[in-house]
Amino acid sequence: MKKLQLNESFISRIWMNPSYYGGLQTTEGKPVEVLSYGNPNYDSGADFSGSLIKIGGILYSGDVEIHCSVKDWKLHKHTGNRRYNKVILNVVLWGDDSEGNKASTVKRNIPTVILSEYLSMSIHDIWKDIINNPSPAFSLPCSDKSSRADSALKKEWINDLGMERLRYRAERIKQRMQSLENEISSLAKKDVWEKALLEFVYEALGFSKNKNQFLKLSRILDLEKIKQNCGSRDDIDAVLYGCSGLLSNDKGAYVYKIKSKWSLLHKELRFETMDRSEWNYFRLRPVNFPTLRVAYASGFTYELLFGELFKRLVFCFRNSLYPLKDISGILAGIEYSDYWTTHYDFGKESKSVKSLAGKSRIEDIITNVIMPIVYVYSREFKDDDLFVKMKNVYRTAEHKSGNIILKLMKQQLGLSPVTICESQGVIHLHNFYCIKEKCSECKIGEKAFDKFSVSESAEIIY
Repeated sequence: MKKLQLNESFISRIWMNPSYYGGLQTTEGKPVEVLSYGNPNYDSGADFSGSLIKIGGILYSGDVEIHCSVKDWKLHKHTGNRRYNKVILNVVLWGDDSEGNKASTVKRNIPTVILSEYLSMSIHDIWKDIINNPSPAFSLPCSDKSSRADSALKKEWINDLGMERLRYRAERIKQRMQSLENEISSLAKKDVWEKALLEFVYEALGFSKNKNQFLKLSRILDLEKIKQNCGSRDDIDAVLYGCSGLLSNDKGAYVYKIKSKWSLLHKELRFETMDRSEWNYFRLRPVNFPTLRVAYASGFTYELLFGELFKRLVFCFRNSLYPLKDISGILAGIEYSDYWTTHYDFGKESKSVKSLAGKSRIEDIITNVIMPIVYVYSREFKDDDLFVKMKNVYRTAEHKSGNIILKLMKQQLGLSPVTICESQGVIHLHNFYCIKEKCSECKIGEKAFDKFSVSESAEIIY
């Protein structure tokens, strides 16, 4: 596992979210049960006070200290500091092999938990989840100094970062296409483009909770085999619900129909199947249930295979006077089974489901998938006219949706993005500069700090 150098505030976010880990034990093998995380301490001393924790079946009340590595206890000179005498648990992200780095006060050793050994997902996925869901109290390094950078500089900088983000997403797509060509040498060029589009749209449909699950589902699918063996929307439904493991034993005409189709198609396709337990439903509104998203994915897949969807999307940028409006119309008009207009899961009815992909989700797909893939397409085929048209839309079209990151950056840096490019630039600034504490590489940071303080760390307050 690659050791990301996350700061202690980030590790505190991991520590306070038990969905990120389970089955904690100390380095000496004693089970750890958290009854109360206590209160964050913003002053000197341990990171949390008033914590209640059972260690080896014994209840302890006191402080908790957070570190990146086991060795940090000594590096930070806590052993002789009386402010750490009440620490009952040292929580670190990474371990090391040094016996001499045990946490201790003058009189006693302190139990240590190494979080990385008990994580329920990769540290990279946790990092992505945290940066996409920042704490409302997150404090940027230059939040009280950003006014030193004038609005013209800020605007130019976030536009530059917006283009950087577009290239970043385009490079992801290009790399995946190269991988597909290497993995499946028999794929025609058209099939590679369509498979790449499918995978990234599926990923976007999963949001943060089911992104990896949708990506896994997309990579199970062999589009050529599906095209050869499926001829209807119900056939595609059967394949996707069968492969995803979401198909239930509920009674009803629709369920019986696709179960029957899946039993036949599975014999021909021999695709890997997932398990329902892999999907996340926790804290999801019914409208965001994976069953509904799969229904939309099924309709999208049908249009991709039988409706020239890729070509239609590209041609919107090439020929349309209002490409975003037309692409939104295409994506919003994806057809799916009537069953999912009155159900949010198998056997679970709802009054009505207005849309399986809402307006903001469609905008995200256009911004994060369609535009980058058109960028790659225009460069691959040296279509300068297409490239200029797409880039012009990206740089000038109004962006109406918002999220917690954009709200945070507006409050603390006074950044109010108007266009798609500016909104993407603000997000890129947050994810790749502010969070990674690259103030010295940021044009706003250069103005906000002098050369002696530009490397000050980001502080996350809870």
